[in-house]
Amino acid sequence: MLQEEKLQQFLDSAPQPPAIKTSEPAGRPNSPPLYSSPLDRAIDRHPLTVAPETPIAQVLALMNPMRVSCLLYGEKPHALPSPAKRSCVLVVEDNRPIGIFTERDIVKLTTVAACAVGLTIADVMTRSPITLKQSESQDIFTAIFTLRQHQIRHLPVVDEDSRLLGIITREAIHEALQPVNLLTNLRCAADVMTKDVISAPKIASALDLAELMVKYRVSCVVIVEERTQHPQRAIAPIENYQIPIGIVTERDIVQFHALELNLSEIPAARVMSAPLFCISPADSLWSAHQSMQRHCVRRLVVVGSHGELLGVVSVTSLPQVFNQSEMYGTIELLQQAVDDRASQLQKANELLQQEILERQRAQEALRQAHDDLKKQVEERTAQLLESNELLRRDIIKRQRVEEVLRRKQTCLKNQAQQLEETVRKLQQTQTQLVQTEKMSSLGQMIAGIAHEINNPVNFIYGNLSHASHYIKELLQLVELYQQHYPEPVSEIREAATEMEIDFLVEDLSKILSSMQVGTERIRQIVLSMRNFSRSDQSNIKLVDIHEGLESTLLILQHRLKAHGGHPSINIIKEYGNLPQIQCCGGQINQVFMNILGNAIDALDEEIQNGQWARRNAKNSPPLNSTSPLTLPTITIRTEVVGGDFVAIRISDNGRGIPEEIRRQLFDPFFTTKPVGKGTGLGLSISYHLVVEQHGGRLDCVSQAGRGTEFAIEIPIVSCHESAVSSH
Repeated sequence: MLQEEKLQQFLDSAPQPPAIKTSEPAGRPNSPPLYSSPLDRAIDRHPLTVAPETPIAQVLALMNPMRVSCLLYGEKPHALPSPAKRSCVLVVEDNRPIGIFTERDIVKLTTVAACAVGLTIADVMTRSPITLKQSESQDIFTAIFTLRQHQIRHLPVVDEDSRLLGIITREAIHEALQPVNLLTNLRCAADVMTKDVISAPKIASALDLAELMVKYRVSCVVIVEERTQHPQRAIAPIENYQIPIGIVTERDIVQFHALELNLSEIPAARVMSAPLFCISPADSLWSAHQSMQRHCVRRLVVVGSHGELLGVVSVTSLPQVFNQSEMYGTIELLQQAVDDRASQLQKANELLQQEILERQRAQEALRQAHDDLKKQVEERTAQLLESNELLRRDIIKRQRVEEVLRRKQTCLKNQAQQLEETVRKLQQTQTQLVQTEKMSSLGQMIAGIAHEINNPVNFIYGNLSHASHYIKELLQLVELYQQHYPEPVSEIREAATEMEIDFLVEDLSKILSSMQVGTERIRQIVLSMRNFSRSDQSNIKLVDIHEGLESTLLILQHRLKAHGGHPSINIIKEYGNLPQIQCCGGQINQVFMNILGNAIDALDEEIQNGQWARRNAKNSPPLNSTSPLTLPTITIRTEVVGGDFVAIRISDNGRGIPEEIRRQLFDPFFTTKPVGKGTGLGLSISYHLVVEQHGGRLDCVSQAGRGTEFAIEIPIVSCHESAVSSH
């Protein structure tokens, strides 16, 4: 009973359609031309929008203001009228549409009973809706084409930054393009009606109607009753046909769903809109349009002469034509343009007549001169024929010579290109050979030295533990002698006094500790040399970048220390949390060696030339300052960039590199060092190893007076599956 009361209260409280205004006649002269209708007229600037986390129940309440029209006990009626019904809701985030929820979606939820408590609009919305960008070149027909192309009824409009401006619906387009004349004498309802109409009997439930709408993707279902025999064909065979008695639209299903009614228990006869507004297939489209306006409906049912269902005509089916007054205005403008053009042509014709008379006089004079010249030409022609024959023969010879020269030039050009390509390949090969030989010799030398040092160090390191154990046992034996023979003979007492046995026992343990620390230091140096050379790891493997940096710094440690008047070079390490990367460790260590070596060379040169002292004096650093900026400093930073690359940034606080030199840093054999110091291949090979061998990036950023920074970026996962040869 509660469900029946809700349904009856909804049907009684449904608002009546407003009256149609007929003060303005159709086809008024001030109506805008159909072919230039602007897009703004069809845009609803205040669409219904919600956030993704909005509950479905709240969205349904916003779309169906009729839901709150039934007052609860003790509730006071609102003074303001209920808001207008909305056929869709836009889901926005940062004022950008990310989804849409329409009446058809509500019908779908009704059929599958998916509208459960706790769901949000983001769980059921249609994501990534079709949108239209507003621009000056677009008109209303762009929106019509988009709606028809994608078979949709709602089109959000966004600006260039994809921010929501409004929404366009088929109803808004129809209101913006009010038809003036619908081809009264040429088109009828049978030309545009939809013949494939989905119908259902009046005993069907509202849930069955919703399932039909979802299955056939239609916005309405016509309620019919079956008749088994034509009224005027009693003798003819029985012919089945359908008599329409009502219609149910998506909007009706949405409103009943908003009332939280059980749609499976509501028959179609209770929810259908009746009586129907019908037309015949021979009625004109203009009369159909007037009937829609008069009854405030969007659909008319087309019936036959005996009331049988033939089709449906909707608002979107009505074509629109141009205004006759506008066409007459265009014709007048064209006629005025033709008259102006004819006047201009008449003036031009008069000028041409005058010019023709002058040319006739000149032609007569020329004819006389022509007769005089004709004789001279004939005489001259005979002479020219002879000269022409000689020239023709000469031209043939020259053409043959030019053809031969052209072929030779083409051949020489091809040879020059081949030679240039060969020279380039030779330069690359030479660079690779030099570097290969250099690194091969360096790796063999370092590996040999490490091996030769490692053997005696391991011997010493391995015997230190035994020596320490033996000495401890001897000292324990001496203590036992001292305990059991506290008064040794005089000769032993003198020898113990001379040896300072107590100091010897104390210092002997310190000596063993120092020897163990020294051997451990030598082993660490040998390990760093092996890690730097990577003589046993020429293929791509997982490498610790920080380990390679530490090995390189250990080898360059002697150049970082202070000596004489040369201050020490400060190293600042700002290491990030890096994973192990797939690369060739020897090649990456070589890149570190080249860049760090160049940084040390630049700082050494500035210190030796006195430029460092002058620059610090100009900047006036505080006295006795211990800040790293007052000392020659090299900073090493490591971090993960973008999740796929590891970045190593090596910078110094030297004088920087001029722009004209920085552009040539990675060119082969380019160097600013004096003859005999450097080959000009270090940075070129480093660029080759980082960019071409490992698929990374190597950049140099420098500014005069503010130092230089080299940025190395290496992919965490190698782009080469096969092993990379060591160069």
